[in-house]
Amino acid sequence: MFKGIIERLIDLQAPTTRKLKIPLAGIRAFETILKSKDISSSALAIEIAVAEFSKYSKGDPQVTSDFEKILVREFSGLNTPRLIKKKARALKEIWELEARTLTAKNKRNKWLSIRVTEDEYDMISKRAQEEGLDISNYIRKRLGLEYKS
Repeated sequence: MFKGIIERLIDLQAPTTRKLKIPLAGIRAFETILKSKDISSSALAIEIAVAEFSKYSKGDPQVTSDFEKILVREFSGLNTPRLIKKKARALKEIWELEARTLTAKNKRNKWLSIRVTEDEYDMISKRAQEEGLDISNYIRKRLGLEYKS
């Protein structure tokens, strides 16, 4: 349901949770609905959620629009605060589950090590510092792999 949106947020490097790297936009949007005390209609819930989502989506209007379309579809026909909050709780769980599935694919879980002399280590460390990277990301960059600057 949210796969395309989550992938786009990951590509945009939108804010994420620390450990699991789940995009915060969806989590915060649904939490805003759950914490709100004066939700009287699904339209108001959607408006509140989209406003909160847009804060964390790096200003991408297409992602925000796609998220809003899903909310309109999911919240249509719900007219009591209790049902709206139950639906928001379920959607939050779906968001987290889909995000965990997508981020698990990109998780680095294999180790690669090499033995170097102290001089080689100092040289690599110095070059990495010159480029503003740690040693791991410097080597990843030199190998042509994805790295974080």
